[in-house]
Amino acid sequence: MALYGLTKAEVALSKLLAEGANLDQAAAELGIARNTARAQLRSIFAKTGVSRQSMLVSLLLKSVVTYS
Repeated sequence: MALYGLTKAEVALSKLLAEGANLDQAAAELGIARNTARAQLRSIFAKTGVSRQSMLVSLLLKSVVTYS
């Protein structure tokens, strides 16, 4: 969260995606609309500088290892 300036909602979505959920599954798990999840994902992309979900997951997993 602090590393990229993500909101709590963005962190929750990112965590589910990093655990292997797709966007629809993550939205359902979080109880949000798919369009809300897409908007959050776009914001996450902007904050992290990536453009694809697979790149985001890779970045997050590398960041966790580096950060811990």
